[in-house]
Amino acid sequence: MKIPAGMLLLPFMFKRDRCMEKIDSRLLQKTRTLKTDKIPAIVFSKKNETDVCKKYLKSKGIRIKHELPLINAYAVEVETTALEDMARSDVVEYISDDVRMTSLLDVAAQEVGARIANDTGYTGRGVGIAILDTGVYPHQDLVRPKNRIVAFKDFINNRQSPYDDNGHGTFVAGVAAGNGYLSGGKYKGIAPEAAIIGVKVMDSEGSGDSSDIIAGMQWVADNKEKYNIRVMSVSLGAKPAKLLKFDPLVAAVEAIWDKGIVVVAAAGNSGPKQSTITTPGISLKIITVGAVDDKRTVDFSDDTIANFSSRGPVNRKAVKPDLVAPGVNVTSIKANKEYRGTRLENLAEPYTTMSGTSVATPIVSGAAALLISKNPNMTPSEVKEALKKNAYKLDASEYAQGSGILNISALIGK
Repeated sequence: MKIPAGMLLLPFMFKRDRCMEKIDSRLLQKTRTLKTDKIPAIVFSKKNETDVCKKYLKSKGIRIKHELPLINAYAVEVETTALEDMARSDVVEYISDDVRMTSLLDVAAQEVGARIANDTGYTGRGVGIAILDTGVYPHQDLVRPKNRIVAFKDFINNRQSPYDDNGHGTFVAGVAAGNGYLSGGKYKGIAPEAAIIGVKVMDSEGSGDSSDIIAGMQWVADNKEKYNIRVMSVSLGAKPAKLLKFDPLVAAVEAIWDKGIVVVAAAGNSGPKQSTITTPGISLKIITVGAVDDKRTVDFSDDTIANFSSRGPVNRKAVKPDLVAPGVNVTSIKANKEYRGTRLENLAEPYTTMSGTSVATPIVSGAAALLISKNPNMTPSEVKEALKKNAYKLDASEYAQGSGILNISALIGK
């Protein structure tokens, strides 16, 4: 019997389609639109095949930027013409886009009850909070009377001393753990005695590659015991991958969570439409934070969900964010963006004001540190449950507020 010519192509076409399914559609789009020979990507290896995958990549002359055992993957730079060939390898599980992440910007401490908690001994003492952001400037609210920046790692410029050429990371650190040294306590953060671990994964423009951010998370995991890192604050985000299973940021934060570190991530600033939560906030495991406008009062009754705050659901019907916190016109510490580890100079204006879910996130990170400082054996899941159980329900959709607004007073029984 004579076989029609078209049928001869079917096995090849099927193999090609299966091969293309292993490549992130966003990555394929970049190969068609970007005028470049090489492109950054994140290669997931098959389970228990990480070493073999590494040998394969090297044999093909593919440059490995970061080894990411946290998620069984490698950040690479690959020829655009070699993507399909790499996808055909039996040791490669999936090839993800190395997306560009951005920092999520668009009275707070007193309203959520932090002052009451601080006055009753909840201060975050002994707890390390890792701030993955644009860096941390050694502001006096962080280094006086004692230097609480206990570690600094730079994945952008490889500098050794703490600095922040953008200011966002410093602001976030101040919200979580500033002690109000220069303001007489007026602009004190949530956990004023917590230790800060600054991990610079974003550049002076407030953006960074997901591979650098995951490398930062890998460093946090590797140094957890050394600096007693119990909380990781992630005030950044990007559009999620189509396949949640192969979203590199989701895989990374969930691996960190499983190592006993509470991960707190911003919901994003793409509201008020539904299904706008950014990655890694789409993870169902970690704590995702939206923003409220507290109207500059300490009363919950006039609070409303910030229009910019991203809404759920995620994964079709799962509730996100988990809770919300003040994120409009919050005041915190300001960085000297020109400082590079030389002589510290007093800033004429040591504080500034910002808005965004990235501002709400460190409020919850600080609250988690307060809980852990008093209850060192709490697991991440127990911290999450306690935060949600004691939140104050607002008159808003659960896809906008989750369990409600953070209420530290209820959390500590005051």
